[in-house]
Amino acid sequence: MKTTHIGLLGLGTVGKGVVEALSHQNTVVIDKVLVRDVTHHHSNLPLTTDIHEILDNPDIDIVVEVMGGVDPAYEYLATALQKGKSVVTANKEVVARFGPELMAMARQHRQGFLFEASVGGGMPILDALTWHLNTTPIHAVEGVVNGTTNFILDQMEQGMDYQAALQRAQALGFAEQDPSADVDGWDSARKLSILAGLAFHSWIDAENGYVEGITQVRAAHLHRLKEMGFGVRLVARAERHPSSIGFVVAPTVYPLGHRYLKLAGSQNAIGIFSDAGTTWIEGPGAGGLATATSIVSDIQRIRFSVPDRDPIQFESLPVENINDAYLIFAEDPERPLPVIAEALKSGPGYLILPYELPHEEGFVQYRYRAK
Repeated sequence: MKTTHIGLLGLGTVGKGVVEALSHQNTVVIDKVLVRDVTHHHSNLPLTTDIHEILDNPDIDIVVEVMGGVDPAYEYLATALQKGKSVVTANKEVVARFGPELMAMARQHRQGFLFEASVGGGMPILDALTWHLNTTPIHAVEGVVNGTTNFILDQMEQGMDYQAALQRAQALGFAEQDPSADVDGWDSARKLSILAGLAFHSWIDAENGYVEGITQVRAAHLHRLKEMGFGVRLVARAERHPSSIGFVVAPTVYPLGHRYLKLAGSQNAIGIFSDAGTTWIEGPGAGGLATATSIVSDIQRIRFSVPDRDPIQFESLPVENINDAYLIFAEDPERPLPVIAEALKSGPGYLILPYELPHEEGFVQYRYRAK
């Protein structure tokens, strides 16, 4: 097989993982690596700060983008496709916003546009969703897809307040210095847009969904919930409704022992619910080398001319909230709970209701799912 030439955009944690993973591939060569400042990198790689050395190089077959952010990544990827180069990206923000457009552009120019690493890091979730799980109707897709919030919530369950848990996550490298995309739920929402788009053939703008982060979760709440036999994770879920898509990212309560509550660090878990049953995929959702395995897999798919995703006609459907059950408890353990005939379940200090109650001072409510 002929040698495949790569132009790599970005040399951060994931970029270095790609370099390491490709070092074991004898017929894949990195011709150029785009960086912001060559003096910041001690590397024998052919570095450049000029994107045109990659986009205008006729020898480069595939552009691999691990820069992150929309600008200028989107412009670079669109130009690469227009110039007859295939694209592999880990950029969930670009894929969530421009996925259908870039897929159509790739088909127009007979190139590949693959993005396995944009959801779930090293988990082969998009490949499975595209080739294996979409042969029967999919009703829902959900998962814990953000390791930063896993770590913070776990620390809070052990007694830390939110700010201290966040600072520890940043010190250990689990959270960015600006953690807003993670803790406000937008990282999960962008990944859910991609999952829902492939599952339901309806590309959802995350801005139109119901998105709630973990900044309002209190350590005292988690301590009370744990005493009652529950835990909390930030869960992303999309459901196919008859004429709409339910789209929610929110802190959600589960009984202790649930698979989500066993996830630690960067571990992710994603479930696909279809006519054929439920399929779970778990694995590392972040990390340089783990994410690089998905990128290299996409490179190999292009090299071996594995057929791309069939042309998908994305229909435009309205987005709505999901009607979940809610667990309610009083912040003061001595305060009696309201008597509600429709309660699905009750226990010492809590009620599980089929709907959310109007806000009332002193009572706490979280979305609840039993499984």
